[in-house]
Amino acid sequence: MPAFISSLTIHEFAHAWMAHRLGDDTARLLGRLSLDPLVHLDFMGTAMMVIAILSNWPLLGWAKPVPINPLNFENRTRGQVLVAIAGPISNLLQAIVWSILLAVVLLGLKLSGQDALGEGLNALFANGISLDSWISPVLTAIKYGVLINIALAAFNMIPLPPLDGHWVLMGMEIPSVNRAFEVIRPYSFFLLILLVALPPFSNYFDYYMMWFIGGAYQLIMWIAMLFV
Repeated sequence: MPAFISSLTIHEFAHAWMAHRLGDDTARLLGRLSLDPLVHLDFMGTAMMVIAILSNWPLLGWAKPVPINPLNFENRTRGQVLVAIAGPISNLLQAIVWSILLAVVLLGLKLSGQDALGEGLNALFANGISLDSWISPVLTAIKYGVLINIALAAFNMIPLPPLDGHWVLMGMEIPSVNRAFEVIRPYSFFLLILLVALPPFSNYFDYYMMWFIGGAYQLIMWIAMLFV
């Protein structure tokens, strides 16, 4: 939950911040240029996240989209692309911060002794959370900080409305691509459901996401191996 809420909040803030930097104050005037999670979280998206966690489903959830007006950009094409890509980039930067925090915590545990480090490594790669000490909850939150941010960056770059990847393509102003997006936009929610849940589309989606999540796990393992 901490990793998911922070990742969504900073993701949406990054969209608003970039739009503001490029001359569009639409998001700022609506109060979206903020790091307050309550400003960005969507009730249904948050509820889906809680249900997914409690039921052990794949992690689902979303935040309110940040409104922008591309007509306020000096360069509409460049502005739309930069605003769209700011969200996924913020998630990659967050993943780096969480990775550094993981290294700092593991270093502290190593300096505390092999028993503390062993407990930390066990907690890091365990399937569940132990409440016997602070180590397991903290390392679990940090681990998911890395995983969720990399997963969100990858997911949001899929070129399908309303995800950021499709706005990047639209910002390139290719007429045939933009016309295709306008046609499918009313059905975007159902297309996302098909992509996530219906074979064979879901098979490709799973392969795509697991490639990035697998890379995130490799990063976590590489950091852990530094302290063994």
